[in-house]
Amino acid sequence: MSTINPYSQGWQSSGSALSTYGAVPFSSPNALPTFLSFKFTSFNPTNIALIQRHRHPEVEIRNILERQRTSEMLGLDSRQSVSNDDRERNDVIFMPRDNFIWIYSNASQPELLGRISRAQNAVNLELTGEAIHLGLLEPAVVASFLLQCGRNID
Repeated sequence: MSTINPYSQGWQSSGSALSTYGAVPFSSPNALPTFLSFKFTSFNPTNIALIQRHRHPEVEIRNILERQRTSEMLGLDSRQSVSNDDRERNDVIFMPRDNFIWIYSNASQPELLGRISRAQNAVNLELTGEAIHLGLLEPAVVASFLLQCGRNID
């Protein structure tokens, strides 16, 4: 059976021929997962968390996280990046890159769970369905506030 492959410059071929210039459409294995998006224009996390501003701020999320330093919750070291010690204690890792703070699972094969970004007069939180299923909605909202509030979080 003879078919026409539109990617091989109109030549007729039998079976499926590869494109002359490699212009075959494909789905990238690194494509972003589907995100559920939340846009915060007025941040008031007191509905779900208690944040105490001390020399070393502390956070508590009702029924989820006992009071601890914000740097412990976020797994940050003194350079405000993820420390190796905290990778062992935390379920997620926050990684600043490009214009986002990416949220990954803390596993040998990290899974993308979401991202945080700042827009004009708003903060955007995008989470995967898996992140919601794992119960990360409330911690991610609090982390978004802490990471985007412009105050010292350590």
